[in-house]
Amino acid sequence: MYGLLYRSDRNYNEAIKAYKQALRIDRDNLQILRDLSLLQIQMRDLTGFAITRHQILNLKPNNKVHWLSFALAKHLCRDPLGCIAVIDSYLGTLDDDADEKKRGFESSELALYRYQVMMEIPNNEQEALNYLETCRDVVVDQTAWLCAKAQVLLMLRNYSSAEQTYFKLFQRGSTEDYKLHTGYMCALLQIPPEISLFALKYKGGGMDTLATIYPLSLEQSSTLLQAYSTHLSKHFPISRAIKRIPLTLMEPGSHQFATSIDAYSRKHLSKGVPSLGADLGYFLLKRRSDNYLPPYASAFELAKDPFDVKSHPLMNLFVNLADGYLRSLAANSTFPQDDNEESPSAYLWALYLRAKLHEMCGEYSQGLQLIDNALQHTPTLVDLYELKARLLKKSGDLTTAYKTLESGRELDLQDRYINNKTIKYMLRALEDGLALERVALFTKDEGNPEQHMFDMQCTWYELELARCYAAKRQWGKALKKYCKIVA
Repeated sequence: MYGLLYRSDRNYNEAIKAYKQALRIDRDNLQILRDLSLLQIQMRDLTGFAITRHQILNLKPNNKVHWLSFALAKHLCRDPLGCIAVIDSYLGTLDDDADEKKRGFESSELALYRYQVMMEIPNNEQEALNYLETCRDVVVDQTAWLCAKAQVLLMLRNYSSAEQTYFKLFQRGSTEDYKLHTGYMCALLQIPPEISLFALKYKGGGMDTLATIYPLSLEQSSTLLQAYSTHLSKHFPISRAIKRIPLTLMEPGSHQFATSIDAYSRKHLSKGVPSLGADLGYFLLKRRSDNYLPPYASAFELAKDPFDVKSHPLMNLFVNLADGYLRSLAANSTFPQDDNEESPSAYLWALYLRAKLHEMCGEYSQGLQLIDNALQHTPTLVDLYELKARLLKKSGDLTTAYKTLESGRELDLQDRYINNKTIKYMLRALEDGLALERVALFTKDEGNPEQHMFDMQCTWYELELARCYAAKRQWGKALKKYCKIVA
């Protein structure tokens, strides 16, 4: 009873003590053991969690969940050999014709999980590869199986087989996965395993490849550029990633790059792609000033500071291209040196692109002027309100920023994203009352929407609300909110 009370109050440490006292009276009570294991994993008591799951397994060894929970506990305790032993022991208790050993989703995920654990054992790549081959008929997700095989082949320096495996993945429709392109590059250039592993696990902006992480020589860039321009583009002519990646392999200041990025930008403006400005921002790479190189850190980083962005050589090229588009589209409704007439939306997105470039350079007033022109052109586009609000926020006018975003929200009342963005801006402007009203639009709990957000563990809202209270000098509310978040 004490354990239940403490747990309802989220006092998990005291709840654990109460459950342990209860186990002294009834050490084989399965419900108490289950509740205790949940509390232990909640408080990251991994050793205690493993012990408790072992006790549960001894009491109910015929339950699959108990076997897998104990295997997971071993894995969390950094005992991969123990985890594999538990999985093998479980599979050994089954008949040869059991469903768990046949092709199916559960058996497939278990096989891939066992492979993942095997890869954590040092110098175990060959055994992991052998296991992948034996479990192929069981695995349902063949894309995941091929990804695992390609990675282990890279670790074994079997580059030709790895290259073929990555090509098979592209044929299965995974051409837009930049991680796979990183692996393909590593196989093609025969990059050492430690650097390949770092590049595959690197978490950057989503469009990072080996070329944006590791410094390549001119010969290596030329090899990759030829592979993408001839081999891959021939087999996958409509892939957006295969069209974009060669731009990262070209010499930034070359005529080839300027011509290619011009064609790339025109196509996206014609199609009305709002993310073109952010996409161009990924080309603004600069060499790290420190001495750390892969596999310990990326050799490049994005220029994010407005001063660095404005002084970047490529930014001048992007600005000149955007200005040229605006002049030509305003005068003739065509791109420079092109006779094909474009739709009016091309001019709108050119304004949006130029305003985005102003934002990246920290030129907020100029960006606001262009966005106002775009709103006069098309006042019903939500993206324009979002960019204008962001420019106002960065220039310090938080009140006008949230009001602008509120105007955009009213254009599409079913859009949860723009509603959440409006709530965030309202909290930044210290309008927590209005923000709570907007929260209620998308919550199921009509009585207390704030409690619903807490129960759903909506961290961004809780943090923004705590910052709002702190900015209003409501220290008690702010401290209480922060404590509830970390509890």
